[in-house]
Amino acid sequence: MQYAVKTPAADGGEDITLVTERRLGAYNDLWKPAGSSSAPANQDEFSVIELHLNAKGEGEGRISLTGKVVVDAAGKLIRVENYGALPVVLKNVKRRAS
Repeated sequence: MQYAVKTPAADGGEDITLVTERRLGAYNDLWKPAGSSSAPANQDEFSVIELHLNAKGEGEGRISLTGKVVVDAAGKLIRVENYGALPVVLKNVKRRAS
């Protein structure tokens, strides 16, 4: 990982953003976007993984494979643009009890 940050969400949950050193799928075909005819693959040399968890610690994640990566200047964060419009890639994400 190159970058990881956890921020509180408005609903009492948390958002977690991870940035990998290399683009997921750069060396294999495991991370090819499905239905790529409507959404071309992102060619950045890294990937952004964004997880949204609710107050119970349950949620989902989306990846920048077909989305644009943007800088949220107000929050000083790296984000996936239009998170809600991207397909859910990581389902049933849960916060591990500490």
